[in-house]
Amino acid sequence: MKKYIVQLLIIIENFSLFISAILALIFYNCFNLDFYKNFYTQENLAPNIGTTYDKLIDNTSNLLDYLNYKEELNTSWYTPKDIQHMVDVRTLYSISHKIMIIFLIVFIISTILLVVLCKSNTIYYISKTFNKVLLSFFVVIGGLACIISYNFNSFWIKFHQLLFSNNLWLLSPDESNLIQMVPEEFFISLITKIIIHIFILFISLFIINFVIKKKAKNISI
Repeated sequence: MKKYIVQLLIIIENFSLFISAILALIFYNCFNLDFYKNFYTQENLAPNIGTTYDKLIDNTSNLLDYLNYKEELNTSWYTPKDIQHMVDVRTLYSISHKIMIIFLIVFIISTILLVVLCKSNTIYYISKTFNKVLLSFFVVIGGLACIISYNFNSFWIKFHQLLFSNNLWLLSPDESNLIQMVPEEFFISLITKIIIHIFILFISLFIINFVIKKKAKNISI
């Protein structure tokens, strides 16, 4: 019975770690102002949408601060529909952040329980299952990456239809400053970077666990 409890706890621990880590990478990239600056510079975006680079950065900072509940959106830049949509986006970010914290807490609690149950063999037991759970995440993220690369537009539409209960996300570049500053090319670049970071994390964790597993096996009972 203890064996099955330990195995279940290990799967829960691994799953919680990967989910919280993926969400942390998403937040890091989405709130990385330097990424926005680099994109705007590469695309020469400011003059193309009729503003200055400094004003574009100011409004981007305003957008990120809004998502972090630090200030309200600039109504002279963002349209009423932009603002309505960003209310939904901020709610989504808030829920995702809470999910990340919950999974992090679950990871900590499950790790403590494993230490209590397995004592000196904790690392060995965890490392035996770690790469199997990691591989399942790798396959899922890899499959998602293939879908995105095959038809990003279809993925992006399905993504919004799944997460939003209204059509406020259907913004027109002719009317919306929001969609002009973060066009489809921006999200392709952002999601690509997030996926690359996730793969780098997974590969690093795989290598680290391989080394730990090898060492733990030598000292386990």
